[in-house]
Amino acid sequence: MKVVHASWEKRNLGIDCNEVEIESHDTVEAIENDLLQAETEYTVAKIPAGMIEILFYVQRKGYYFIETMTSCYHAGESFSLTPAEMRFVNRIRYEEMTSQDRDYVFSRIEEGLFETDRIALDPCFTKVQANQRYIGWISDELERGASLFKLMNLERPVGFFCIKSAGAGICFAFLGGIYPEFARAGFGVPMNFYEIEEGMKRGAKRILSSYSSNNRGAAAIHLKMGYVLIEQYHVLVKHVNAKI
Repeated sequence: MKVVHASWEKRNLGIDCNEVEIESHDTVEAIENDLLQAETEYTVAKIPAGMIEILFYVQRKGYYFIETMTSCYHAGESFSLTPAEMRFVNRIRYEEMTSQDRDYVFSRIEEGLFETDRIALDPCFTKVQANQRYIGWISDELERGASLFKLMNLERPVGFFCIKSAGAGICFAFLGGIYPEFARAGFGVPMNFYEIEEGMKRGAKRILSSYSSNNRGAAAIHLKMGYVLIEQYHVLVKHVNAKI
């Protein structure tokens, strides 16, 4: 079991937070004391899929299931897209953002862009907190060298994505979004396509991505694009002194 003090969440959410990562060799007996000692105002437990004994145990200890995260990769070799989908992709372009573009993205996020992540869905938090958290996350990643791109259709920005290096030969497309007025118009396909293309331009052998079980659309697109599953883990949360 690993414990990460998520100090950034104090800025984002205004509370102390620890993230507990259960490892494949862990048992209930091995984590009992450490789990109790790791608990803080807001505790997040990440449990690999299939570890049912620990999954049941943490729920008995007051944790609530909130999502399953799937990690996957694409090698850039093949795409399961129809000719019509490829024609649509070729209509769209992407380019790295200027500082003015970033201000626009942040303003759109503040309006309430993300609604399916574990913070937005948690009754102990607000949508405002959830979206401010994304702004903080993107800002931190940009300072560490990540790149932010805008997705354009007929000179209109329809969405964005972020990508960063994750080691030798690996890029991680860690976040993307389509603006609400363009939702359900198919722009998730070119967004994911260009995340992969940008990773390949950077010489990556693998482009990593992830999505939540609460975002059915993201799951469908990743399957369509031909991503390969790496791992899945269940996420549970516990709030001290909060009634849910």
